[in-house]
Amino acid sequence: MSTIESPTQQDTQASAPALPDAPVALLRLDDGLRIVAANRTARDLLGLEDTALPVPAAGPLWGLQRGDLADGAGVWAAPGDDPARRLRYQADGEGWIASLPHAETATLLREAAGMAAGGGAVTHPLLAPLAQRLAGAEQPRELLAAVNEALARCDLALQLPPAQAASEAGRRLAAGFGNLAEAVRQAVALSVQLAADVPKVVGENDELAAQTRAQAEALEQVLAATSRLRQDLDDVRGELEQVRAAAVRADEDARRGGEAARALAAAMRQVEERAARAGEVIEVIDSVAFQTNILSINAGIEAAHAGEAGRGFAVVASEIRRLAERAASAARDVRAIVGGTVEALGESAESARHTGEMLAGIGQSLQGAGAAMESVARRIASQGEEVLAIDRAVEQVVELGHSNLQHAAHVAELSEALGQGVATLHDCVGLFRLPPDPMQVPRHARVRELAEAGARRIGMALAAAVAEGRIGAEALFSREYKQIPGIDPPKYRTPFDALCDRILPPLQEPVANAEPWIVFAISANPDGYVPTHNQRYCQPMTGDRAKDLVGNRTKRIFGDRVGRSVGAHTDPYRLQVYRRDTGQIMFDLSVPVYVDGRHWGGFRIGYSLE
Repeated sequence: MSTIESPTQQDTQASAPALPDAPVALLRLDDGLRIVAANRTARDLLGLEDTALPVPAAGPLWGLQRGDLADGAGVWAAPGDDPARRLRYQADGEGWIASLPHAETATLLREAAGMAAGGGAVTHPLLAPLAQRLAGAEQPRELLAAVNEALARCDLALQLPPAQAASEAGRRLAAGFGNLAEAVRQAVALSVQLAADVPKVVGENDELAAQTRAQAEALEQVLAATSRLRQDLDDVRGELEQVRAAAVRADEDARRGGEAARALAAAMRQVEERAARAGEVIEVIDSVAFQTNILSINAGIEAAHAGEAGRGFAVVASEIRRLAERAASAARDVRAIVGGTVEALGESAESARHTGEMLAGIGQSLQGAGAAMESVARRIASQGEEVLAIDRAVEQVVELGHSNLQHAAHVAELSEALGQGVATLHDCVGLFRLPPDPMQVPRHARVRELAEAGARRIGMALAAAVAEGRIGAEALFSREYKQIPGIDPPKYRTPFDALCDRILPPLQEPVANAEPWIVFAISANPDGYVPTHNQRYCQPMTGDRAKDLVGNRTKRIFGDRVGRSVGAHTDPYRLQVYRRDTGQIMFDLSVPVYVDGRHWGGFRIGYSLE
């Protein structure tokens, strides 16, 4: 303590300006961080006696060190959990002027820190509104804690206390968990369906691969056969060319033979004519011989009358008679020979004529045969080209078959990978704990009740229309759609939409207005066609696609996943969650509609859990 009372320190104290008394605790620190001056508030706060100054800063100022005040001005907080232990300082020429938190400020800081830590009583009036706000935020924190705990367990069956479930945040959380739970449930159902379909796909792919392989083998055989056929056609074409050349030569020979036969017939006709003239000469000779014979007889008679004197004349007459007889006999022989010759020449001429005609006919036949063979050769050449084209087509089909086999092998690999992926997906979604039965949710159960009753009433109303002759069964079940021009998104007319415009509104509107959270209640056929929508979605067309998409949804075909299934399925009911084309997350519960036992479509109700 002798150090504290040294003359130098006293001189320092005496030289330091006095600090004003104020609600704020003020200190003066010298260069060594000793407290050389303090006002009344600071003395009371630190418990300093008037005679205790100067004192080292490390004592009452919570271990303040020279290096903590490196800057010319600032705030220094002491180590520890007490937020009131802080010092605001500013350098002057001889050291630092410092201020400490007021007692009320210290209380405020300590209570605020306690509130931040989640405990401690609040007595300060300035913190009371904040405490109330924090108390009001406690319930969201509890909800968040419950959600965090449920998500950590992958538990989508969120169960909240009645008070929390009734709050706005609780309702939104329950709706979100409900949407997620049904989406996961659908994913599970889809994975199970895919797992069941994969073996069928694999079996069908294997069967297709076997058929493709057999087809490829058969086509390869066809390819070989067409190749042989093409070779045979080439050979036949070559042989036909040879036959045609021989026919041309035979035609030429026949033509020359015909000409020779015609020349022979002409020569024989000339010989026949000459033989006829020889017959005339023989007739003359025969006549001369007859006359000579008569003359010799007369001469013999005359010689006999002459007696001895006519004996020599009788000899001459006798010789002349023998000559005449020989001439007559020779003429008769020549006549017979000439006659036979003429007859033979006539037959030869006729034969030569027939031969000429036959050769001419053969020549014409050979010409026709040559032309026919040439035509056949052209056709064979054309068939050869066609066979070649078939050959190329078969080659392409064979290549396609081999490609299909490769694709089939790839599909088999993908199917196997899909099966493994489905199993993995099933394992992944199996991590989530889902509500045991969605119909235990009161809202789902209520919608199912409304949908089943509505489907029955709609089926009976349509059956009554058929029975009363207002529409035929064929028209009611028609799948013919005629697009209405100039409308986007597209709309269609059907043989039954006019009837639905009269029958369905009184049946659909009460369901659509039954609960404030029901968005629509409509009927759809198996193609997703909605003949008559709710009145709230039958607003006048504006020409603005974005507005008409929401405001006028009647007579449209909804071909999305849910739209296709609501009218096509025959399950007792089908619950689906999806994102509507308007962007809204929706639940859709649909029930089949039957008309006299025949499936017509479905009655669907769209709603939300919020």
